[in-house]
Amino acid sequence: MSRSLKICIIVLATILSVILFGIYKYISTAPVLSLSVSTDGRYVISAHAAEDADRHKPIGQLVLWDVERKEKTILARNANAFSAFFIPDSHEFMWQDNKNIVHIQNVEGKEIESFPHFQVKTHIMSADKQFYLSSNMEDNGQLYKGYGKDLVPVYTDGTIPFPLTLSMTKDYFLSATETCKTSPYPVVETNLTINPVNSESSKRSSYTGVTLWDRHTLKPIARLYGNCGYTTGLISPNGDWVVTGGENFGNYMWSVGDLNLRLKLELVDDSVIYHKKPPLDEKHPLPVPEKYNGKQITLNDTIAISFLSEKDFILLNKTKTDELAPLYTIGNPLIKGYVETGKPYVSTNYFQRNLSVSSSPQAHILVTGQATDGGINVYKYHPEKMELEKIWVAD
Repeated sequence: MSRSLKICIIVLATILSVILFGIYKYISTAPVLSLSVSTDGRYVISAHAAEDADRHKPIGQLVLWDVERKEKTILARNANAFSAFFIPDSHEFMWQDNKNIVHIQNVEGKEIESFPHFQVKTHIMSADKQFYLSSNMEDNGQLYKGYGKDLVPVYTDGTIPFPLTLSMTKDYFLSATETCKTSPYPVVETNLTINPVNSESSKRSSYTGVTLWDRHTLKPIARLYGNCGYTTGLISPNGDWVVTGGENFGNYMWSVGDLNLRLKLELVDDSVIYHKKPPLDEKHPLPVPEKYNGKQITLNDTIAISFLSEKDFILLNKTKTDELAPLYTIGNPLIKGYVETGKPYVSTNYFQRNLSVSSSPQAHILVTGQATDGGINVYKYHPEKMELEKIWVAD
């Protein structure tokens, strides 16, 4: 082989490698920062950004996943990575682009509506699209209802730091973020007299933390105390309970009907982690079944809560290596079982990814991002067996 031919082959091989790498980079996705599953469990919308992206304005791909057909479609490359959200009871979803335009479109690609807005930290919308709640990233996370000429301030008396979780039912919505309200604070504070809307430069941070709001009046109903550190929270699908989790093992449950009833969720302990047999006179959590031997579960901070059914929920810890999660049911603080999330490890490896887990309790579908890659894990929950079945690992 002549020297010139060798050089040509090397050049062609280099060009081919560059092309293939470019194709890979084009079709691959960065880690998920937010995702949402449709109520029927058929579709997932996700927004992605690299770990080194701007913490306050991560921009990346928007991806639609068809769970039934096992198909992945990259819809955009300029999405606010905190903005993926499926509108309940529909095949329509929201996202925001890098020019702060919020888009509502359906899975067929038709844009239903779009409107200019501030950069959102997170946002949610009711099934009838009449109630839109968003957190203003540009103004330290303050809360607003509506958009455009119908924009109404909800909470402007302080900042709402990362991470922030919003959830709602027909009568209430919940905001959960970093806090530290433990003893001697009461379980709940309901005599709330401070106006949450404050246009003055001096702020009191009156409703930062875990706050339950009246969706109709936009007024705070209760501040829920117990958590300390980064905190997440959800209202149960039936609207009867508020569940929170976070740093320093602050995992709690409040009855909405009697907010003075707060239950501290049972924690995984060494008897579970190391399979030690506890002394007979000591109460310990339910042991991990033998079928899960060798699967890791740790005592760690909670990053995400997910309802697998109307009543059953799991806590997902801050870890890259857990393969199990404790299972609870509303109204009972004890661990009722364990479910296997397996590998690839789920995406709850740092607090900025608190929105990277979503579920459809009605369809018994759980979807998570992946700890190190840009794909998703899709599971089917079987309530009668208290088991998760992994039905799709997509990259």
